[in-house]
Amino acid sequence: MVEFGKTMMSLGRWVPIFRKDLAEMNRGKVGRPYDFSNSLIFWMMQIMVMTGLSFRLTAGMTGPLLGLFGLASPSYSRLQERASAIGESIAGITASASESSYGKGVLALVVCDNLIGRSRRVGVDSTGLNLSDTTMWRQTKWKTGPKKRGWLKLHALSDVDSGEILAYAVTDDSVGDAPLLRLLVQKASEAGHRFGIVYADGAYASDENWIYLCRDNDYRFITSFKSNTAPTNNGSAARGEAARLWCSLPYREWVKVSGYGTRWKVECVFSDLKRIFGETVTARKKENMIAQTVTKIDSFNRYKATRAGIMKITGNQVVLA
Repeated sequence: MVEFGKTMMSLGRWVPIFRKDLAEMNRGKVGRPYDFSNSLIFWMMQIMVMTGLSFRLTAGMTGPLLGLFGLASPSYSRLQERASAIGESIAGITASASESSYGKGVLALVVCDNLIGRSRRVGVDSTGLNLSDTTMWRQTKWKTGPKKRGWLKLHALSDVDSGEILAYAVTDDSVGDAPLLRLLVQKASEAGHRFGIVYADGAYASDENWIYLCRDNDYRFITSFKSNTAPTNNGSAARGEAARLWCSLPYREWVKVSGYGTRWKVECVFSDLKRIFGETVTARKKENMIAQTVTKIDSFNRYKATRAGIMKITGNQVVLA
């Protein structure tokens, strides 16, 4: 965390990036030139998720720092406006268009650019992002607090060895888990991510997922089953083999033999993300919710990359850097 903090706050490193980006944005531009580069706005967004500051406080705190390097700083309203646009740009599609492309309730689907040479072991799971911004003391002491606004769901495909997130979808809390597996695996693969094993809990063990992963794409799928599962293929020979193993062994022994014991590391990804960058999304507009979530994930992956550069290897003896 110390090294990550140094990297993010080293303005001597960031200022040349800001200036170069701004020059590229204004090259050949007709009309009023841009005053603030996209990289500058995104850096300020990362400061927000690292510190939990509001747009107003972030603009007020970073303005004097940027002024020391002769850089203009956006007002809080301009920061909020540009953050929204950049969030949707990174997501590659607007919230409304995402629902049309991927299904109702899907606000954004993003594939991260952290490509590497090795084939990864990946896991799929979902977690909730709190929209209510509650304070436990007010709830405990006074039985009151901000109005509950529900949850977003974060569906993520992550590397179980490095802890990085490779692709993710932001949805409302009505969207189920199973259909997102195929979408995340497909989009990550199309973008160049390589993996051979996919871990998931029983919520993802649909016949459609078995067929897509194992029969159609030759991945290895490691997941649990319901207690009353029948040892049948249901369209996938790999599903039948895995179901027969499930039915033949006590649970604890099955966990060891099947390799399912690695799946819990997917939970660690969400635990680390929320511990470091918080589980609350304070934005009100869908576009800003996307921007805030995108920034959290990007910052999280930067943190994981910094950690990999120090640790070099995981507890699984997988070389990371």
